[in-house]
Amino acid sequence: MRKLVMSLLICGVVSLPMIAQAQADEIIVTATKRQASAPGIVLEKRGDFLLLEVDIENDSRGLDVRMKEISDTVDNIIEAAAADPSIELSIIGENDLVRPMSRENFRTGIRGGARPDTSIAFLKVKTAIPDTVADSYKLATKLGSFVENIEEVGRTEIKASDEISVSVVNPYQYRKEVLSLVLAEIKDVTSTLGPDYRAVITGIDGEVQWARSGDLSLAFYLPYEYNILPTSLNTLWPDY
Repeated sequence: MRKLVMSLLICGVVSLPMIAQAQADEIIVTATKRQASAPGIVLEKRGDFLLLEVDIENDSRGLDVRMKEISDTVDNIIEAAAADPSIELSIIGENDLVRPMSRENFRTGIRGGARPDTSIAFLKVKTAIPDTVADSYKLATKLGSFVENIEEVGRTEIKASDEISVSVVNPYQYRKEVLSLVLAEIKDVTSTLGPDYRAVITGIDGEVQWARSGDLSLAFYLPYEYNILPTSLNTLWPDY
């Protein structure tokens, strides 16, 4: 019996990034608790892909049989994805990098399950997020239906979890845009207060960071802070 648990209401959550290795890298943003210290200025962007976590588990007695039945089931998944151009298969590597799944790198991820004589491996089924989709329901249902229709071999079970994630390609491309928003706000504040005040800023030289902010959207931000000081106050900090 296949277990399919879908979470169709996805809350906005935050995940701090790791440094990417190249501009073309695709980064997955998973569900973690929002941080209270997130800054006020963020740049909202739609994610590039929606991903559903899938577990492939087998409890046949012999290890060779388990590996064969898992591999045959994965072959069915690969064939089904090849027949549907809107579906891609991925695995998650170090630093939350999303990598294309192959038979070879999938097999390297097979490990012992929680129970004796079981083996389990993981993959992500993903689909691009089009501009015309307003929320995740339609896409999540599509991914779940794809998994439901895969033929399982032997004692293999395909389990789609409630882990729905969003990924973004080259998140660092948004740094300048975020910086412009931050500086525009600070300029507006100092202009409103007049020449007797200035802003002392920290954190804008840091790496851009990102967060889940909705079903399909991400919020990009810098870890900036600023203080408004009277110009009459002596300070070693440079003026804005």
